[in-house]
Amino acid sequence: MNKNRLLVISVCALLLPHGAVVYGADGALEQRLQRLERRVGHITELMLEVQALKRTNRELQGQVEEQQHALERMRKKQRELYLDLDERLNRLHSGGAVAPAPAPQAQPTANQPAAPAPESASSETTPGSPVSPPADPAREQADYDAAYAWLHPSKRRYKDAIAAFKAFLVKYPQGDLADNALYWLGESHYVIQDNKSALAYFDRLLEEFPQSDKVPGALLKKGYILDAMGKRDAARKMLQQVLDKYPSSSVARMAQARLKHMKTSR
Repeated sequence: MNKNRLLVISVCALLLPHGAVVYGADGALEQRLQRLERRVGHITELMLEVQALKRTNRELQGQVEEQQHALERMRKKQRELYLDLDERLNRLHSGGAVAPAPAPQAQPTANQPAAPAPESASSETTPGSPVSPPADPAREQADYDAAYAWLHPSKRRYKDAIAAFKAFLVKYPQGDLADNALYWLGESHYVIQDNKSALAYFDRLLEEFPQSDKVPGALLKKGYILDAMGKRDAARKMLQQVLDKYPSSSVARMAQARLKHMKTSR
């Protein structure tokens, strides 16, 4: 009997430490699981925050794109307003549509008889020189008006105007309205934001027709374009040139306003 009790006690003594070890292992595993659950919870929260940030970023990108489109529409509208204002100033300056004056012809004097009409164009030209038929002022005015009609506020078909004025210049490269055609080519390219082409046509106008009444407007628009292209020093010089050469003109007031805006927007 005593032997049996001793055996049971011995077995219990052997089993008790093993049970304590198992219980301790289970407790440590439970703690590890709890730590892992907390970490998973943190990761889930971070993922939700990242997703929320992505949604916010997409919304902001959409707003930026909408603002960019609105800005482009405003810029185009502003250019159209400039074009409309220029048209009004041109009409006020010229008193309406003015037909080009016919080329002056020499009048015979009392001591000099009138020269007889040439029998052919070759009798007045040297051999090998190109012969171009004289332009019909009425036809030239009609072709010019047809090209200019594309710029009317009810149409504003600038690409059609560009094509028509180009064809006009091919037909009348030195016509009485060639300077006007170059100017409106520059304006049309300016409205559709083709600044490089606009500058080229304004430069051509200034080079080929330095005495044209479109020169002040061409200088003004060159200042606008250079400013839009980020060339502010060149833009200021161009606008200042308008002020110096045409101080009392309407374009001078517009140049002054643009210079003031450039100064405050730095």
